[in-house]
Amino acid sequence: MTRGRKPDTDEQQAAKGNPGKRLSQKEVETARTKAPIPVTVGKIRPPKWLKRSRKATEVWNDLAPQLERLNLLSNLDASPFARYCRYVVEWIAADVTVQKEGTWFNGKDTNGNETKKRHPAFVAVQQLEKMLGDMEASFGMRPDTRYKIMRDQAAAHGLGNLPLWGDQQPLQPSSSAANEDAPPAAAEPADLIGILGGMNSPPPERMN
Repeated sequence: MTRGRKPDTDEQQAAKGNPGKRLSQKEVETARTKAPIPVTVGKIRPPKWLKRSRKATEVWNDLAPQLERLNLLSNLDASPFARYCRYVVEWIAADVTVQKEGTWFNGKDTNGNETKKRHPAFVAVQQLEKMLGDMEASFGMRPDTRYKIMRDQAAAHGLGNLPLWGDQQPLQPSSSAANEDAPPAAAEPADLIGILGGMNSPPPERMN
C-alpha cells in the first residue's frame, strides 16, 4: 500500500514561506482554539468578564448589534445583557443534558422506596426559561414587547399610534392643533421599519 507524502514540519513550512496564502497547521489550530472577542457595538462596550465564556461571547456578538440598531441597547444595559448571554449558555447546557438523560430519573423517596424524580437539569431548564423570558421582554426580544417599546419611542417623536404590520394607513402627528393653511407635510412612512429607520439618534430622555 502506497503511503502519502509525509507532512512538512512547522520549520519546513516556515522555510518554504506561504505562496498559496494558506494557513499552516499551527495557525489553523491556533485559530480554532482562539476565543472570540466580544465586539464593541457603537459606544456600547461589553463587560470584561464576558470574554471568559466563549459561547456567551458568541451570543453577544450575534444579538448585541441587532438590538443596538433598534435603540434597544445602551451602555447601562451592557452588564445585564451580558448576564443574559451567560444564562443562554447555561440553558443550552442544561437542555443538552435533558436530551441525553431524559426528564426523569430513578430515585428513592424519604421512605427508601423506588420512585421517579425530575432530573435536576430539567428543573434548571424551567428556571432558566422563566428568567430568560423576563429578560427578553425587558430587551424587546419578543414581538409583543418589542412593538410596545417601538410604539413608545415613536410616541416620544410625536408620531401617535404605530400601525400594525401591513396596515398602510398614514400616521398623523399626535398634536391636534394642525394649521389648515399650512402646506401639506411630507407623508410619514406607513410601516414600522420605515419609521424607526428614519431615527438616527436615540429617543428623547434616553441615556447614552
